[in-house]
Amino acid sequence: MLNHHSTYGRLTRAASVLAFALAGFAGNAMAGDAATAASASHAVTYSYQTLDYPGSSLTIFWGINDFGELAGQYAINGGTSHAMAYRHGRFEALDPSLMGTYFSAAGGPNDLGQTFGGYTDAGGVQHGFVISGKHVATVDFPGHLNANVDGLNDFGAIAAVYWDADGVFHGILRRGFGWDTPIDVAGARDTYPLGINDSGEIVGYWDVDPAATHGFYRSANGKVSNIDVPGAAATVAFGITDHGQIAGYYTEPSGAIHGFVESQGKFQTLDLPGAAATIVTAINNFGVVAGEYFDSNGKRHGFVATPKPEHH
Repeated sequence: MLNHHSTYGRLTRAASVLAFALAGFAGNAMAGDAATAASASHAVTYSYQTLDYPGSSLTIFWGINDFGELAGQYAINGGTSHAMAYRHGRFEALDPSLMGTYFSAAGGPNDLGQTFGGYTDAGGVQHGFVISGKHVATVDFPGHLNANVDGLNDFGAIAAVYWDADGVFHGILRRGFGWDTPIDVAGARDTYPLGINDSGEIVGYWDVDPAATHGFYRSANGKVSNIDVPGAAATVAFGITDHGQIAGYYTEPSGAIHGFVESQGKFQTLDLPGAAATIVTAINNFGVVAGEYFDSNGKRHGFVATPKPEHH
């Protein structure tokens, strides 16, 4: 999830500038040779739906559950982003009572309806949060300045990140009350968990140079392996299903940005038709993905992509 201070957020915006130079092409036509796509006989086709918070100048989805409920952030007239959810065909703002007029963004909901994310206080410090019904809990990590909650499974396990004045991101797995396990990829500058499934498997990204991110997969027993779209300049893994399907986005050396879904080692590119850039940020257990896309003017919109039934 994009946080207010995130190097990842700056990377996304910088890479998108290059993608806009190719905006004269339809999104599907922009797909290059970077991804090793699934074979034609096994490739999934998607139907795309665009969704924007009413009156917004920016809409981003950071999560989707198995009921098709969404959460993310929106902004009005280019202003500060605020957390929101989309349930039963309606948008709702999540933050007025707790987060006021400052930055906030939400992920989820999980299948229990809990949302989570981060908000900035009046002093510019960012805190994580979890909302369960009408109960709002702030999530911080003792001894560290900023926090963000990026994943929450149905068993209450949290995938999160903290960073201090140095701006370096460190991952945390929290289970129970304060039972924290550090997640730092060996040799990395930044380690940023972004998704967790009900088995406790985690995906995210790491980097040495923030301009060249690598996706990672962390097994439930803590073993870490890389996820890199072949030929890509950067890869970010955002979500993982209970079946092990992984979704995210990658950047080509040219700067073009595409979503992807990885299944059993095969990568499939997702491009919303006509978009200048497509970023997949979430996937549910039915293979439905959500995220954001950039139009030819650089405006950011939310979308959902649903796999079409196979016909034999």
